[in-house]
This record gives sequence, C-alpha cells and structure tokens, in this order.
Amino acid sequence: MTGSNYQPARQEDRALLEARHIKKYFSVRGDAIRHPSAIRAVDDVSFSIAKGTVLGLVGESGCGKTTVGRIILNLIKPTEGSVFFDGEDITGCGRRMMREVRRRLQIVFQDPFSSLDPHMTVYDIVGEGIRNYKLARGKADLMRQVECLAVKCGLSEDLCSRYPHQFSGGQRQRICIARALATNPEFIVCDEAVSALDVSIQAQIINLLKELQEDMGLTYLFVSHDLRVVEFISDEVAVMYLGKILEKGSAEDVFRHPLHPYTEALLSAAPAFTEEEKSAKKRIILEGDMPSQTNSPSGCPFSTRCPYVERECQTFAPEWGEVTPGHFAACHRVK
Repeated sequence: MTGSNYQPARQEDRALLEARHIKKYFSVRGDAIRHPSAIRAVDDVSFSIAKGTVLGLVGESGCGKTTVGRIILNLIKPTEGSVFFDGEDITGCGRRMMREVRRRLQIVFQDPFSSLDPHMTVYDIVGEGIRNYKLARGKADLMRQVECLAVKCGLSEDLCSRYPHQFSGGQRQRICIARALATNPEFIVCDEAVSALDVSIQAQIINLLKELQEDMGLTYLFVSHDLRVVEFISDEVAVMYLGKILEKGSAEDVFRHPLHPYTEALLSAAPAFTEEEKSAKKRIILEGDMPSQTNSPSGCPFSTRCPYVERECQTFAPEWGEVTPGHFAACHRVK
C-alpha cells in the first residue's frame, strides 16, 4: 500500500508480535501467452499486537487473512517483510531458535476434524507437544497434564482415551485448543476457529477462548469473517481487502465509527436481530466481485466496488494515516 501502514509499537503497549511490511506473492503461469504472473495474497501488511490483547483480522474469503496467520507462525515464508516476536526477528531464524519460538506460538485451525489425527487418542494428541518439549516428568505426569488441559477446556478427563471420531465438532475443537495450550504458549493464531461449528457451539468456544485469554494472559490473532464474533472477542480490529489492510483501530471505533467504505459495507451486511437494529441499518450493496489478486486495480484496491469512488481513487493509492487517535485508515475520503 502506498504510504506505510506500519506504526512502531509504543513502549507502553508492550507489543508481543509485530508484522512489518509483509508480502506474499505466489507465482503462477499466465494464460494463453504463458507469461508468469503472481497472486498477491498479502501485499504490504503491517500491524502490532500488544501482549495480552486480541487483534481481530476480518475480511472476505480470499483476502489473505489465513496467509497472514501462517506467515506469522513461520509455516510459510514471506516474499518480503519481517515478523518480530517479543522483540526478535523470527522471519529467517534458524531451526534451533524456531523450535523454541514454536513452543511459544501456536494455532487453532478452522476444521477441528481434519486437523486431528484419527489414529491418535486425546492423550496422544494433546500430549505430543508436551513430549516433544520434554515438559513432563514421566508418563504419569504427562497423562496428568493432558487431563488437566482437557478439564480446563471443558472436557471430562475420562474422555482422554477416546479418538477424534468419538467426539462432536465442538468437543473436537476443545481438543484442538487443549493441544495449542499444551506447550504453555504466549501467542495463538485462531484461524476461523469457530466457523465450522453450529451457532450455539460457537458461543461456547468463543467464551472458552475469552476465559483462557484472561486467565492465562494469552495474546490472540483472531482471523474471522464473522463480525459478531470479532466484535465480542477483539480489543482491536484490522479490516483486510485484496491483500491489504484498509482500516485498523479499537473494536469500538471500527464497529461504531467505521472510516473506510469497505468497513461500512461489511457492517451493513451483518444480520440485525431487533426491530430497532433493522430500522437503523442501511444495507450497502457492493456490485461485482473482488478483483483478481493477479491484476489488482490501480489506485485504491477498493475503487472498483466503492459506492463513493472518484477519479483520484482510481489513480492514486490513498495514504495510510491516523484519522483519530489510534484509528487508522487508507481512504481519500478521510484524509
């Protein structure tokens, strides 16, 4: 994005994680003339997350949210940019350093069934990290730790000898959360962690994540397209579109006083439950689909769908700026 969207973390914020200008381009072959092109999955994204807080990363499917999470965990390498964890650049760190970092960084995946080995019991699944990092004093201690984690995540300890197919979807996600907690991490990426669950179960899992975060001082990057969930669990929210962050601020600022037209459109699409909400809500209909990430529009990335588009939006990329204290956006309308 023209105009950096990186703000160095202030000392008082005690940033645990910082992403600085990260990009991820995937090479693909062109069409008829076979010229190589690139999918710009993540295109100059920067943010910081203060220790003990939750950053919600929202946007349409395909905007690059999951790729950001995987870059942070070093599961894939960025094309450009750096990720700092607890002040250390972990982007290109060696195997030994990355092993220690991985103990402190964990992930909860979207699908609780495909992310669990069907041939392993809960003892094996949750205990794997404990064994790998030698965090238990013998088998009895390992089993005790697994049972404690299961109970902490809302499962009975007598279920630990069972296999994933013997659990419901919500129970399987609790196993995934217990597995993420097994190495006593400080930072967890929740990648659409509740989107595959029934609505009633979603509420239970979100409440569990919130309780664990408060009790254990965890820091989350919460990746989701569900605005209701993000508003409930997040301290700050970043809105992503076509590989870029268009707006970032406190959850209250972003949801109550959105600055970017794309954020306004996302919020208008959220369901209204009361008559008061329905009468107050003005639905913004976006025409067309998200542009191809191999051929991004010039100027503002949202210019092809924005209801307020002007000539300068199609010509010049907007600068990233602080509109009100702590509330940032990249839009010509709010400069």
